[in-house]
Amino acid sequence: MLQFSLRQLSLFAETAKCGGIAQAARNLNVSPAAVASAIDKLEDTTGLVLFDRFPARGMRLTPTGAEFLADAEALLAQSRRLAKHATDLAAGDAGSLRIGTHHAVAQNIVLPAVLALRESHPAVRIEIVEDEFENLTAALDNGKVDALVVFDQGFDPLRHMIETLKVLDPIVLLPAAHPLTKKERIEIKDLTGLPYINVSASGPGQSYLDMLRAAGLDPEVPLSSQSRELAQAYVGKGLGFTLVAFPPRQGITIEGDNIAARPLKQSIGKVRVVIAQPRGGRATKFASSVLQACRAQI
Repeated sequence: MLQFSLRQLSLFAETAKCGGIAQAARNLNVSPAAVASAIDKLEDTTGLVLFDRFPARGMRLTPTGAEFLADAEALLAQSRRLAKHATDLAAGDAGSLRIGTHHAVAQNIVLPAVLALRESHPAVRIEIVEDEFENLTAALDNGKVDALVVFDQGFDPLRHMIETLKVLDPIVLLPAAHPLTKKERIEIKDLTGLPYINVSASGPGQSYLDMLRAAGLDPEVPLSSQSRELAQAYVGKGLGFTLVAFPPRQGITIEGDNIAARPLKQSIGKVRVVIAQPRGGRATKFASSVLQACRAQI
């Protein structure tokens, strides 16, 4: 394989442009000897005669030199694009970012953070991956996502760096017309006899249903779903209550029914929203900016 450097190509191209070594050296702020040496080494390496040399009249590209120059200039242009792209990547102005999250966290934290930075980083490709906890941690481990912003359902401290963004108390979600919505805070005993609409747990952590049972309430569970939106739709139809970390922003289900959120009077457990990153990994500047914007949402 031929061995020549971008510097040699750059000195060669400038010499061809100027028609002589002296002017090329002045333009590039190097010595004429350096230019002459680079061209000699380039000719030795390639086996090409790049210039016809005329004493006191300068240098002129040979036909072979002209063909080689076209390729050299294309390679130099590509190297400049590569250098700029590397600079943009380092500055967080290019590249891609993949954030794993849950729907409720995405809606309340991740989406506002991304929108806050989108205008200033239009060239960065952003992918939000919503999935179950176990699938998201697997994606983090195998590099398919760069970071997670999720409910903490159990991380391995040997593999993951965890930062707590917010600690939340579960809140009760009821049909808007339910008599309990007249209360500012709901006691556990108030929920006795009401069916519980369960959102299936997707990780090893304690579920909301586990918290209720630990607090002494063991409700009937007539319906269960992995979709929070569907569980809330069941609530809107008057089929029971559920627990959530974030109240629905519009107070309307996907079926168009009104629902209302009320805090519990006593704590039955905490829910942590965390940032998780692979231990030993280094976030890009843009990823760090997005995660900082997530912190600002809190």
